[in-house]
Amino acid sequence: MFGSDLWLFVVAGGPLILLIAIIYVLFTRRHRGPVERRDSDRATERLYREQKD
Repeated sequence: MFGSDLWLFVVAGGPLILLIAIIYVLFTRRHRGPVERRDSDRATERLYREQKD
């Protein structure tokens, strides 16, 4: 009986833990504002220009 209970926990618990992790990431990820996006784009363009030289 213990073996089947453990297997049920693994089969049901694994996807549940994965779902909780995905929800956590979706709610806590940080969105960049327009100023941060612009600065990042400028820095990226500068790095590409430096690599071409």
